[in-house]
Amino acid sequence: MRLDFNVLWVEDNQSNVHAQRDRIKALIRKEGFRLQVKFASSVDQAKEFLSDDIYGDHIDLILMDYDLGPGKKGDEGLAEVREIFPYKDIVFYSGMAPSELMNKAVALDVQGVFASHRNDLPDIVEGVFENLVRKVLDIDHSRGIVMGATSDIDQIINDLLLGLFDKSDEVFRKTSLASVIERVEQKRVAFHETANTIVAITHLNELMEHHGVYTSDDRLRLLKKSLTQLDLFKSHHHRLDGYRTEVMPKRNDLAHIRVVTDGFSRKIFDRKGVELTSNDMRALRVKLLEYQECFDELVALYADN
Repeated sequence: MRLDFNVLWVEDNQSNVHAQRDRIKALIRKEGFRLQVKFASSVDQAKEFLSDDIYGDHIDLILMDYDLGPGKKGDEGLAEVREIFPYKDIVFYSGMAPSELMNKAVALDVQGVFASHRNDLPDIVEGVFENLVRKVLDIDHSRGIVMGATSDIDQIINDLLLGLFDKSDEVFRKTSLASVIERVEQKRVAFHETANTIVAITHLNELMEHHGVYTSDDRLRLLKKSLTQLDLFKSHHHRLDGYRTEVMPKRNDLAHIRVVTDGFSRKIFDRKGVELTSNDMRALRVKLLEYQECFDELVALYADN
């Protein structure tokens, strides 16, 4: 499950909507989601994007300007997009009154369209966004989002560790493996049989088979130790500690929650018996999004290094 809210924005002059885009981004960010925009400058270009099944399936909302310069107008675009996606939400906007826009949509028998003046676009999008993500804002679904996003970060950590190991010299490799063995030795009493297998590894790739013993926390510790030893990306080191203390414990709690059902109401309690509210989950999504972007930056820095 993703934290991105993907918008196809059909607008021939992006400078006309910079302020609206920034406000929409801020409104969505408050709920712990990240606005991702793909601009199309014409109806035909928008149709090209939407004809790609992989891309089109991940579009959450379409924003369609009426006046797109030379070529097809936005109302023609509405009709053509609606043929491709009969049930996709579309916000139709321009500098004219929303009632005039709706008349143009109705004239072409296009249903399920929200009309907005350009200046009011952020408010309309916020309302559509809230309706679209109401289910994922439910605490059960929020739990799935957090678990899915942290799993993605776990994979990034694995990839970074393997990349550092494969590209480094023999001295670093020996040190890295020694760090693994040191950590595993601390767990030998509780996980004797599996730990013996890990002690014999010759490549970090073998480590990925033993999540139960060499955990996500251990891998994150190893990643920070490796980056420190290699003197890489110092500005991100404290963020790795923050992820360990601010997100991972809460992620672990979500894996062991207790659900109490009372009619249509569902309440969720952590291992200490403390109820988790929708506000708690919103705050966790916002924090998780910040750290996900931190790890994305690490991947980009590593690729450029």
